[in-house]
Amino acid sequence: MNATTLIQGPIIDVMITLDVNQEPKVTYLQDGAVCTGNVVVTCGENITYRLVNSAGYAFMGAGFLTPYDQIIDAVQVSADGQELVLVDEDSVVGTTKFQLIFTNTTNSLLLLSPDPQIVNRDVVPPKS
Repeated sequence: MNATTLIQGPIIDVMITLDVNQEPKVTYLQDGAVCTGNVVVTCGENITYRLVNSAGYAFMGAGFLTPYDQIIDAVQVSADGQELVLVDEDSVVGTTKFQLIFTNTTNSLLLLSPDPQIVNRDVVPPKS
């Protein structure tokens, strides 16, 4: 994975489990608590999604409904597929929706996550 010079933003753990019907469920956790996977950005940062307790799954990438809105500037996946980083330079105000894309060792089908959002906010610096 190619590191960028942006600060490390939130790290969101992603856990994939199977229910009694063998249907996958994607759960997002931040600091050990269940969350939506959404992130609000007020400065340029790297947003990291990390697979935990999800044997047999790996990140393939992220798919965007509006890939040219410039909210996210790049997507990087680690060599082992266990981390996905969204590079957000925070140069554009707005919201983008996406889905994380996973491979699995059971078959050649891909799994899509529920759609978290990244929201870039225009922050006015305090007056001195």
